[in-house]
Amino acid sequence: MEFKEEIRRHPMWREIQEFIEKRGMTIDESRGLLYIVSMMAGFLMYRFIKEQAKLPVIRPEEEKADESRMEKLGRVLEYECRQRHIEFQEVISELVFPMAGNKALMEPILQKIYGMIDSLIPSDNFRESVEKEIENTKFWGDSLTHYADRKEDYFEGVKELFAFVLATARPNVTKDLGKTNHEKELEEIRKKYGIEPDDFWKLRRRAIEFFKIAFATHLGIAFQPLKEEADEKICGSISD
Repeated sequence: MEFKEEIRRHPMWREIQEFIEKRGMTIDESRGLLYIVSMMAGFLMYRFIKEQAKLPVIRPEEEKADESRMEKLGRVLEYECRQRHIEFQEVISELVFPMAGNKALMEPILQKIYGMIDSLIPSDNFRESVEKEIENTKFWGDSLTHYADRKEDYFEGVKELFAFVLATARPNVTKDLGKTNHEKELEEIRKKYGIEPDDFWKLRRRAIEFFKIAFATHLGIAFQPLKEEADEKICGSISD
C-alpha cells in the first residue's frame, strides 16, 4: 500500500498510469520497472544539469564511475523490459527522458543546492578557497593588478560577486552566467570596493568560475545518495 500511495503522489503519476495501464500492468507488477526508471532518470537529470550549466569536472574518476552505473542500469532496464515484453526505447522516451527533465522533480534538488551554496558564502572554507586560488595565474592566465595591496577589498568584492552570480542563477542555472545583463548592479559593486574596471572584470570571471566549482561540488553531494543506492542495490551485483 505504501508504494501505491507513493507512486500516486509522483509528479508524473498520470503519465506513469497511462503507460502501465496501456500495457496491461498493475502498479505492483510495475514496481521493479519503475524503480529502475526512476534511478536512470535521476542520473540523466544529474548529467543534464551538469551539461546545461557547463560545469567543470571536479572528480574525473567519479565521471567514469557514473558512466559505468548508467550502463549497468541500462542493462537491468533492458532485462525488466524483456520480462514484461515491453519495448526498451518506449520506456526511455515515454518515462525516463520526461522524468529526467521534469521541473517538479528537478526544482527541489536545485533549491537544496542553492541553499548549500548560500550557507557556504559566509564560511571560513569559502574564504580559504578564494584566497588560495584567486591569484593562481597558471589557472586564470592573468593577474589582478592591485590584489597584493588590497586583498580584503578584492575578497569582499569577489564574495559579493559570487553572491550576485548565485542570485542570477536561481531562476535558471542553465543560462550563460557570464552574459547576464546586469550592468547597473555590477557597476555598483565595482564602485563600492573601488576596483578598477580591468581588475573588476577579471574578478567577475573568477567569481563565476568559483560559483561553477561550488555548484558542481554541491550537485555531486546532492546526488551522492542516488549513486550509493545504485551501487548497493543494482550495480554491485552486475559484473562489467
